[in-house]
Amino acid sequence: MPKLTEHLRHMFKPQVILPVLLAVALLAFAFSLGNVHKVIARVGGLPWQVLAIALAAAAAYLACKAAQLKLMLTRIDVNIPPRPFWLAFAVGELTVTLPLGMFSQNWVMSASRRIHIGRSSAATVMMVLAEVAVVFLFLAVVGIPGWPEVRALSVLVLVAVAILLSGVLLFEHKARGLVARLRRPWARRGAEAALEMVRGLRKLSTPPMLAFSIVLAAVYLGALTIAFWCVGRGMDAHQLGYLVAATIYMFSLAVILVGAGLFSQIGTVELLGMLAARAWGIDYTDGLALMLGFRIVWTGAIWLLCLPIVAAMWREIPSRDRRRSANRGQEISG
Repeated sequence: MPKLTEHLRHMFKPQVILPVLLAVALLAFAFSLGNVHKVIARVGGLPWQVLAIALAAAAAYLACKAAQLKLMLTRIDVNIPPRPFWLAFAVGELTVTLPLGMFSQNWVMSASRRIHIGRSSAATVMMVLAEVAVVFLFLAVVGIPGWPEVRALSVLVLVAVAILLSGVLLFEHKARGLVARLRRPWARRGAEAALEMVRGLRKLSTPPMLAFSIVLAAVYLGALTIAFWCVGRGMDAHQLGYLVAATIYMFSLAVILVGAGLFSQIGTVELLGMLAARAWGIDYTDGLALMLGFRIVWTGAIWLLCLPIVAAMWREIPSRDRRRSANRGQEISG
């Protein structure tokens, strides 16, 4: 019995279970935005071939993102064993729709292997910047009917991000002096974490690394839009061409990326997609049903692939007692 209690205590640690519960709550809220029965009926009528394609696309999506993250971590000298890496990555994908959920993988790396959050966050930020480059370049080329400003704004965002990144990297040396002048411990710790992230971004900003990251982002976002298109076609949206489907989802993702994950994706993506679908001649009801239907299928595929990883590797996050023991060991050895 004590062993069972100990196992249950570890299994239901807040840092593991709370993100999952929050994601469930937000997903339930998204269902309340539309006619849930109609959406479920359409999803229930999806051919198994469509669901299989969505699952395969989700697997390709996760594989490319994992390869991208591992490559970036190696580049910034973050060496993490496979088990804690996959745990961090899986938790990050399960919580990516939550506010700042993209950084949950960095927290898990810190908790499991005491990797500095600032340093590992450089990889997360660069992954987001690669997605920004792909999404806004796509919108700048394709555009949306009746919304001519989308192309101009896309180009403006790309230029602004390039200038911002260049400015951050160029003024890194000045930032070091500012950090040294900070008196308050909490302010210095926060500034040092930000400076550590900037150092990582500098290492990741070489032309070959940027090009490879953008190509990988294009591949996994392509897998996502293929799944979206197939689900739409499976829900009787036969007028939905691939280019239209990709534009609808890219527009939704673009606004989320500009917000840097400060707001929950669930609900926001569906509303934005509904508006973009309307611009392509798809009525609001069908657009919302399409977005919510894809949310169900895609979330189910991601959870089906990621939850077993979390269940198998959650022990990589040490308990409080083990962390205290490790800290005492470090103090003694120091």
